[in-house]
Amino acid sequence: MNKHLNPLRNIFIASLALSTPFATMAIEDGFYAAVSIGTADTSSSDNAGRFTTDFTTGTVTGVNPPLTLPEGADVGWNTEFDNGDTYSIVLGNKNGSGRWELEYTEIDSDVETHTGVEAGGLALGAIDAGVLISGNVGDLGVSVADLVAAGQGSLETSSIFVNYFYDLANSSSFTPFLGVGVGYASTDVNYRPSGVEIINDSDDNFAYQVMAGASFSLTDNLDIVGTLRYRDFGDAEVEASLFPATFDVENQSTQFDIGLRYGF
Repeated sequence: MNKHLNPLRNIFIASLALSTPFATMAIEDGFYAAVSIGTADTSSSDNAGRFTTDFTTGTVTGVNPPLTLPEGADVGWNTEFDNGDTYSIVLGNKNGSGRWELEYTEIDSDVETHTGVEAGGLALGAIDAGVLISGNVGDLGVSVADLVAAGQGSLETSSIFVNYFYDLANSSSFTPFLGVGVGYASTDVNYRPSGVEIINDSDDNFAYQVMAGASFSLTDNLDIVGTLRYRDFGDAEVEASLFPATFDVENQSTQFDIGLRYGF
C-alpha cells in the first residue's frame, strides 16, 4: 500500500482496537445516508496510442529530413500520478447482514511525471521536442524527455456505483464488512507537461470496485465507517491535441476513505 495511506490506516486500526469494550448497537434495518472523504493511490498508466493519420515529424537535429510515420503506427509513454483526493455520497438500505447502496464518487489525481515517449518504435526522449510538431523546422532547445518530465495536468473521474455489502455482525460495536460494486464512470484526461497541452479529452466506461472495511457505532443511528477499495474505471480512449493520435489511458486506483453513516 502507498506510504501516504499508512497514517490513515493506522488511525483507523487503532480506533477499532479501542472499540471492543463498548456495546453500542449498529444502525437498524432501513434506509441510510453516508458521506466520506479519502485518498486515492492512482496506478501509473501505460498510455498506448496509435496515429489516426500519417504523421510527419518536425525537422530537428538528428531527424533531418523529417520522418513520416504511417497511420496506425504506435505512439505512447508512461504517466505517474500523485496521490489524489476522493469524495463520496451514498444512499443505502440495510436488511439484516446485507446492504445495497447507490454511490456517487469523485476522484482527482494530479500528474506527477511522464516518461518513456516512443513513436513508431523509436525512443524520442533524447530528441529535441520540435520533433513532435509536424512542420516545425529547427530545435526548440528542450528534449522530449525534459519537456514531459515536468508533468502537469490531472486525471479526474466521476462515477456512479451500485454496491452490495455483507456485514460480519458480532456482539461488539465494531462491524467488519466486505463489498462489491459495478457502475459507470466518466474520466477527464488533461495532460499538459511544461504547459504544452497534449491531451484534453474525456471518455465514459463501465467500472467496478471491491471493498473491505469496518464500521463503529457512535449512537443507535450514527456510525463511523472506514473502507479500503480497489477501483477499476476501465481505459479511457481519448484523442491527442498536439498530433493526430488516440490513446488508451489506464485508470485504476487503491483508495482509503473514512466517513459517517446515518440511519433514518
